[in-house]
Amino acid sequence: MSGVRTAGCAAVCRAGLVIAVCAALWGPVDARAVASPQSGRAATIAVGATHLNRCASAPVAYCGRLAVPLDHLRADGPRISVAFRWYPASRPSGGVAGTIVPVEGGPGFGSIGSVATGYAPMYGPLLEHWNMLVVDNRGTGASTLINCPVLQSYPGSTTTPAYQHVVAACAASLNERWHYRGGEPVHGSDMFTTAAASEDLAEVIAAMKAGPVALYGDSYGSWFSQAFASRYPQDVRSLVLDSTYPTVELEPWYTSTIGSMPADFNAACARWPPCAQAASGSAWDRVAQVAALLRQRPIAGVVPGPTGSSTRVTMTAVGLIDLISNATFDLQIYRDLDAADRALLLDGDPLALLRLFAQRLAFDETYSREPASSESQGLYYAVSCLDYPQLFSVHSSIPVREAQLAEAAAALPAATFSPFTTSEWLGQSQNLESYTPCLRWPAPTAGQPVLAHGPPLLPSTLPVLVLGGEFDTITPPRDHPKILGALGGHARFVVLANATHVVGEEDTVCGDRLVREFVANPAALDTIDASCAASNPPVHAVGAFPANVAAEQPLTPAAGNHAGEVSLRLAAAALQTAGDAVAREQAIAFQTDAGLHGGSVLASRAGQTLELADDELIPGVPVSGTITIVPAGNPLDGARAAATLSVGGASLSASWTTSGGAATATVTGTAEGAHLSGTFPAP
Repeated sequence: MSGVRTAGCAAVCRAGLVIAVCAALWGPVDARAVASPQSGRAATIAVGATHLNRCASAPVAYCGRLAVPLDHLRADGPRISVAFRWYPASRPSGGVAGTIVPVEGGPGFGSIGSVATGYAPMYGPLLEHWNMLVVDNRGTGASTLINCPVLQSYPGSTTTPAYQHVVAACAASLNERWHYRGGEPVHGSDMFTTAAASEDLAEVIAAMKAGPVALYGDSYGSWFSQAFASRYPQDVRSLVLDSTYPTVELEPWYTSTIGSMPADFNAACARWPPCAQAASGSAWDRVAQVAALLRQRPIAGVVPGPTGSSTRVTMTAVGLIDLISNATFDLQIYRDLDAADRALLLDGDPLALLRLFAQRLAFDETYSREPASSESQGLYYAVSCLDYPQLFSVHSSIPVREAQLAEAAAALPAATFSPFTTSEWLGQSQNLESYTPCLRWPAPTAGQPVLAHGPPLLPSTLPVLVLGGEFDTITPPRDHPKILGALGGHARFVVLANATHVVGEEDTVCGDRLVREFVANPAALDTIDASCAASNPPVHAVGAFPANVAAEQPLTPAAGNHAGEVSLRLAAAALQTAGDAVAREQAIAFQTDAGLHGGSVLASRAGQTLELADDELIPGVPVSGTITIVPAGNPLDGARAAATLSVGGASLSASWTTSGGAATATVTGTAEGAHLSGTFPAP
């Protein structure tokens, strides 16, 4: 978890423009600025009271740092460095509309690292006439990074006392790192909270004379943005909260997560014909059946792992919780889970479920493989342990904390996390729901509360767009009435069908469009056309992982088909095998992948070409051939796949798109000497 900043116009002048004109339009220009012969941009500029150096060319960016107090409540403390980047509007000649400030989630991610793959494509053409200021919150990225190497690369379980000690050791290192002027140590484990980072951002905005800004936050960034906007409403002209959760009365058990799951998993299967037609009853009921089975006896087997090579995997009921929890970030889990559950329950075949459980490690559970500069685990806990509500008092001794946690768990109704027990739920990976790692975090001695005042948090005139994904279980839509009730402001909530956690930052076409339209004209919040939210395409949920080709649904015959049902089943099996290979490459970006039941798949050209060699998704049905993958013309369609396949003496050509609500695969070729032509919902 998937787990979370100008002078009012562009700060640099194009070569040849009169400095006086630039100053009049954009504020003071540093007299030491030197024109860059490559781009016509200045190498050094002044924006407000800050002096910035050009540090990137595509897009043009200027880097700066601001010294801020480590402890905002004491003037005699040390100062730390907050890093930021300034992206001037690329076409300022028509006027600059203002400044955008996006804030990344986690907590622990630096915001600067998300510009290229998230913010720049999300804002798109707005950046022609808007400046963008991106700040790494303290403790992340390039801003006085918290890097606790043992915690950062911890390979073991996150639910053990050993892990609690590692988290506590990271906190202890912060308490030894700085001192006040008189030599008194700073209780550094208190100093990396949301309130402190909010004050940092306010100081950067003030130094650059940038406010008021168009603020965007996703996940924890949206939680931070609520806190910032409530403290500094004068610095915010509009606010986007993408996949947010309550800052007021946040419930420490996060029961809305398990409460959201049944409808989400049922809908994911019901909305795509192969899954809906293959499955009777409730997908969530099958999750419950698998949980009961795993509680009696874990499953194990050798499957293609998160890097494509074969690995032995064991899965328990707690592992199933980890898997379904990771679905909040990962549509591939919604795609495969119900069919994998049925393969286990009906055919006794655990391999599809075990492969999915292992696959999530490549996308959803990368915490121990990321450098601190990308995702600081120390900062994650510095915020989580002090800002988020705990199931114990952080001011109590460790034995008392442990007793309080045990009492809280014992007081819960037994069915709270059904079909799982409370003990199983507490045993899940703590990177999503942090119940136990903070048990030994030092009791705070200083610091500020997340919010400076109670609800309503925002002035009634502040426009707020709240976005959420229907299948987001970590910040689920069911929490949004509580969020909107506490926010105040002039707020509108839009939920995107079939979407998971975070809908902007190029995760959905609709989410990006809504962000752009709102930022460009926040006064039109109530009239923005959000109909695209309902048409966000469904998951192409797998119909089945059949035990043999006879159990595969056949293609629907098309005009000119002369092949019989056996051949149509075989062709459908080949199509599903090819679709599975594409989905696997999109999930783990493999170079070589093993087939579920044998064979292999080789990727080349950055995943644009896949070579299948006796790839057996279905036992006894080896498929060979080549798949070419290119972006689809319509972004809603994902990618377009074209395949030439051979299976059981049949030679086939197939094409489909990986997304889209009406996506249909077409298959043609020859089987048993007869012309074959058929269609099937796209895999």
